[in-house]
Amino acid sequence: MRWIFPLGAAVGLMGCPGNGGGPAAKPEPKPLPPAQADVKLELPAIPAKIDVTRSQPLDGNAPDKRSPILDIMKAETEREMAALRKQKEPAYYLAYQLVEQRVVSLEAEGGALITDSDDTARNLDVEVRVGDPALDNTRDLASDDNGLNSPLTRRGVVPFGEDKQSISNALWLETDRRYREAVTALGYVRQDQSTLKTRATAPDFAASEPQVYVEAPIKLAFDKQQWVDRLKRCSARALKGSATRGSCGVVFQQNTAWFVNSEGSQIQLSWTNAQLSVSVGVKADDGMSLSRLEQRFGRQPSDLPNDADVDKMIATVTGDLDALHDAPLAEPYVGPAILEGRAAGVFFHEVFGHRIEGHRQKDTTSGQTFASYVGKDIAPEWLSVYDDPMIVTLNGMQLNGFYRFDDEGVKASKVPLIDRGKLVGFLMGRNPIKGFMSSNGHGRRSPGLPAVARQGNLVVEVSKSVPRADLEKLLIEEVKRQKRPYGMIFTDISGGFTNTSAFAPQAFKVNPVMAYKIYPDGKRELVRGIDISGTPLVALQSIRAASREIETFNGVCGAESGWVPVSASAPSLLIEKLEIEKGFIPPDRPPLLQPPSIRQEAP
Repeated sequence: MRWIFPLGAAVGLMGCPGNGGGPAAKPEPKPLPPAQADVKLELPAIPAKIDVTRSQPLDGNAPDKRSPILDIMKAETEREMAALRKQKEPAYYLAYQLVEQRVVSLEAEGGALITDSDDTARNLDVEVRVGDPALDNTRDLASDDNGLNSPLTRRGVVPFGEDKQSISNALWLETDRRYREAVTALGYVRQDQSTLKTRATAPDFAASEPQVYVEAPIKLAFDKQQWVDRLKRCSARALKGSATRGSCGVVFQQNTAWFVNSEGSQIQLSWTNAQLSVSVGVKADDGMSLSRLEQRFGRQPSDLPNDADVDKMIATVTGDLDALHDAPLAEPYVGPAILEGRAAGVFFHEVFGHRIEGHRQKDTTSGQTFASYVGKDIAPEWLSVYDDPMIVTLNGMQLNGFYRFDDEGVKASKVPLIDRGKLVGFLMGRNPIKGFMSSNGHGRRSPGLPAVARQGNLVVEVSKSVPRADLEKLLIEEVKRQKRPYGMIFTDISGGFTNTSAFAPQAFKVNPVMAYKIYPDGKRELVRGIDISGTPLVALQSIRAASREIETFNGVCGAESGWVPVSASAPSLLIEKLEIEKGFIPPDRPPLLQPPSIRQEAP
């Protein structure tokens, strides 16, 4: 199961806020008449506007800022490999990644500070491969019910500072453990392969050119007291209207990563990031937890919105929550819909993005949805998709998925995925698949987990588009053509998940926040309590038109290699047929007692 959330959002913040106290939902006529035969829309050959700034992997190389830690790691790599190559089961590859991360978290609720933490940790990942690139200890077993060959989840502990002896000892001890585990795993792999003589598969490892790059250390700079005061004022002002919970928070990170491997790579990276969130919530009469969240991202705390822009965020979340509080519950529906920009971005991330992460085409337990579709049409001929981690900004917005080198020491690169409707590529780490034998710099992970192919900055571009207002007109025409009582418009989402396992339906689910019925006369009605669901091939082939405007969803995505920052940029999309399900409403009730009176702080 793969999940995507806005960065910092909890599961409780997902779903559509709402209230059962509004007017009753109008029952949908049943049965609905079947849609007529597909009608190809004639769209103007005007592409959607995409203006990007990019940074090449070697931009900013500063060899004079090299840390002694790189030299310690390099020396220990050479010493360990000299010994491991002489073993009965020699190692052919060794890599160290050391990540030092400072995380500052501040949060205020209702005008009071409730979270104040500032923690720093160092985590070491050691990768040892025994056997050879064609068959090594990382090969999945045909049947691994007991997890005998599952990668271990463990973070090595490395002392702070630059003391050579202390750091070398930590590297040595963890390498010894990892080597012994690798030898044991290789024994299971060979035994497994001996019973599968006819099983054909790609090699287990792709070599890569060594990279030497040093990024100057960057410092996290912020005025803590100023931010505490701002968050207190923000959270007090967020308690408006129907909201009984109002919180504002920031998370600042300072990261330094050192990577060294036996191929000769020596990489030092340093970056900071910052996020601001404004959240409000209330419990509906029918038990549904209603919430609304707005977030902003930046490289540094100074990139985050000023007070005036924060006030706009507060107005958005409180206004939406009040509207949802009076909105009726929606009924299940199948028919035409518009996914607006951010919702369309998550739609592509879930429906398409996870299924073109290369290792899933090799995993026999995965559905391998697109494994046989290379060179075939899977989307309209005017639509293309690529993933480019080197994009810094798109149409002026900073993208969350930017990075220079992946977690396997490979340079990030732009990867075409769909070219004019045809599937042309996959996102690849250093685990090859048939027809794609090298990494394109998308091996990513959280500390303590093995790297696999993951998305970075996913971008949907279209060569034909219409203005957003015209897209809504096309939706109304489609509603009439299909003889549906209404269409749907989704303007925002909170996240979603997708299943890629072969043991379950190859389905996705996206959780909308703001969902509207739109009737043939153009009237809109806000509804709540629904999820968007479907299957990927049908969904992609149901796209009929796109807007000229592009929006970006920034967030973090969770999968088997942990949580990684991502972005997805897309135009608004007209979908010919989308399935809407009723969302889960817990058997809960709002509080019996009224909340305390709200004391609004002066601006």
